[in-house]
Amino acid sequence: MRPPASSLAPPLAPLAVALRALVLILGLGLAAAACETRVETPTYADITFAHLPPIALDVAEVRVVRVYQPTSQPPNVETEFPAGLSETAARWAVDRLRAVGDSGVATVRILDASAVERPLEKTEGVAGLFTTDQAEKYDARYLVELSAENPDRGVAAQTQAEVRRTQTVPEGLTLNEREQIWYELTEKMAADLDRQMERNIRDHMGALLAN
Repeated sequence: MRPPASSLAPPLAPLAVALRALVLILGLGLAAAACETRVETPTYADITFAHLPPIALDVAEVRVVRVYQPTSQPPNVETEFPAGLSETAARWAVDRLRAVGDSGVATVRILDASAVERPLEKTEGVAGLFTTDQAEKYDARYLVELSAENPDRGVAAQTQAEVRRTQTVPEGLTLNEREQIWYELTEKMAADLDRQMERNIRDHMGALLAN
């Protein structure tokens, strides 16, 4: 006698339960892997000059004029820097210059605060497979001018500082690694600007120094 059709059917319910359990386990494993590989976004401290003694000027006011406007138009990349070049130059003026006089104005003009990215040639052929090349070069430039006048004394003077630095980076960098390099480049540019401006002020604007 032929057995009933129902006795030939596979046990579908236990199989479905097992499949659902397998999918759940795989999903939890993928979620855990995603959590383990999540990359934290670093934070960067503001670059300041407050730890340095102020430069006292015999004027009543210090102004900052950002003539140069940062751009993201290629090849410029300064807007991607975690600490902006223009903002850091303006911070220099605020932190280091002090108006201690009764009349007159000192004006800091940020004429250039740019960073340009330029691709570099890479090793081709089989040798390129075993070579880590420098992939890009960053050319950063500051041009900052300081002018001051005290009409009561009939004194006026000006000076400027130009700072240039170049940094190459290897291929294969993560965004976090690239931003760290940009931050360190800005730190070096800021230190160069500070040294050069203080020296030039003392050399060429002595008549307007109050200390």
